[in-house]
Amino acid sequence: MMIVRGIKNFPKHCKTALVSIWRNGVMSFSSIFAVTITLLLIAVVMTIALNVNKITVNIENSLTIYVKVDRAATDEQSKAIEPQLKALKGVKDVKFSSKDQELNKLIASQDKNNKKLFENYRNDNPLGDAYTVEVKDVKTLDKVAKKIENIQYVNEVTYGGSSTNKLVKILENIRNGGAIFVVALVIVVLFMIANTIKMAITARSTEIAIMRMVGASNWYIRIPFMLEGAFIGLFGAIIPIVALRYGYTFAYEQLTQMMGAGLVAFVSPFPFVYQLSGILLLLGAGVGLIGAFFSVRKFLKL
Repeated sequence: MMIVRGIKNFPKHCKTALVSIWRNGVMSFSSIFAVTITLLLIAVVMTIALNVNKITVNIENSLTIYVKVDRAATDEQSKAIEPQLKALKGVKDVKFSSKDQELNKLIASQDKNNKKLFENYRNDNPLGDAYTVEVKDVKTLDKVAKKIENIQYVNEVTYGGSSTNKLVKILENIRNGGAIFVVALVIVVLFMIANTIKMAITARSTEIAIMRMVGASNWYIRIPFMLEGAFIGLFGAIIPIVALRYGYTFAYEQLTQMMGAGLVAFVSPFPFVYQLSGILLLLGAGVGLIGAFFSVRKFLKL
């Protein structure tokens, strides 16, 4: 029965909430403006954090150790290195490349003139066999590389080293810092909307007292204020969503043209923009509802 009554009164509660926003014009506008700025910051920080996360994952997935085998090693000695590499703790995958394949890669990477020059080495290949070792975790890169150096007939071990680990740590710090910043901004929005609702409650304290005297339930009094908080959050999300839709699409196109494909790959605008827009709407409305709920609850206890 209460649910049916609540559904029936919902349009009336929405109208009451919108009228209250209009009546408290200055306070409502300042709250909507503050929510807009905060949600805009949240959108920017979340966009940066998610793109940094994608770049970090790409770097971690592409981290490999390049192992050169001594030229003096026989085919049997060279092939015997593979099971030793696979047996190392932290190794995810091992790929073998013969000296002929290595020469092909070298020739393919040269310009026209140099290609002809390197073709002369077909009969007397100066290169040795090689292995590409993929690790499970970037944090074990140094340890695995040092163990590989001790394997017999390994001539040289090449990888990003400590500089790669530092880069990944920096990106992880940016990502984690962004998450903390977003939480802090959400708390700020919560307090701002709560203060706006408190002002509206104070202005209508006599009306609320009369409603309580005639037997209005706490929920009947509370719902319009909660809807008011939700509407403030929703109105505040409009400009950030528009800015995200067009701003991120433009930035993505420009940065992709500059960077090209590779490790520095950004999150595709669609469906990312729609997903983040949905989050902003839910965040604005949800924080508004929560802020209003606690403000009214505190007042109704008096």
